[in-house]
Amino acid sequence: MTTPPFGVPSAANPFQPPGTGSFTPPRPGAPRSLSSTAKVLVAAGIVVALGVGVLAAFGVAAIARSSGTPVAGSCLYLSDESVGTQSYHGVSCSEQRATYRVDDVEDGTASCHGGDYVRFQLFRGTSSSSRTGAPRETLCLALNVSSGECLRDVDDEAEISKVTCSDPDAEARAVVHQGSSDEDSCGAADTALVYAGPPERTICLQPAGENI
Repeated sequence: MTTPPFGVPSAANPFQPPGTGSFTPPRPGAPRSLSSTAKVLVAAGIVVALGVGVLAAFGVAAIARSSGTPVAGSCLYLSDESVGTQSYHGVSCSEQRATYRVDDVEDGTASCHGGDYVRFQLFRGTSSSSRTGAPRETLCLALNVSSGECLRDVDDEAEISKVTCSDPDAEARAVVHQGSSDEDSCGAADTALVYAGPPERTICLQPAGENI
């Protein structure tokens, strides 16, 4: 797979369901339920914020790929390089692997407009995973899902992936409310993610069970 450049956001609507590409194969093991407090997608060594509506990775060292820095509207997925170090990989927003959409790119160390974003910091250099100096840019990453899509590994920002809702490892089903910034639009047992955008939307992650 050739990583597309980040210079221009994907023409595909990031909130439309992916095409008929292959799904991530199911892994053996019993199904796991999504805890109502699991509102974060975090990897080892990253600050974990549970039960407060936050999807947040703070101060993550990253390896910038040769495709360049993402722009608002582009999509990507993350992978672990080592403890506390991750890399991003640009893909079309319609691809099955596109788990995140870049809502905003800020220079240096910056805050995102809302606590449910994954705040992903890029450090200088394209091959070193060490945190040297101040971050050069901060990406505000939102979960890239459409209503009806299911997810596994929702507690790990690098391993989270889209799966068929019949997959025994499916943990949550997404319901997307466009133009809404109200977590009350989600059920009491749901995980509510509010994104300022653009576009503004609220994503409800319904726990595995009768909803799936």
